[in-house]
Amino acid sequence: TKQIEGHTICALGDAAAWPVQGLIRHFRPEIEARIESYTARTAKAA
Repeated sequence: TKQIEGHTICALGDAAAWPVQGLIRHFRPEIEARIESYTARTAKAA
């Protein structure tokens, strides 16, 4: 999301990145754990 913020012509582009940045800033360990769990489950199914 840092690639979007400050690099768009439209102010809405910056505003769209803020919720994602906050989510990652506050819940990064939980997000990474869910990604790893999902990856492990889908790897077994394939």
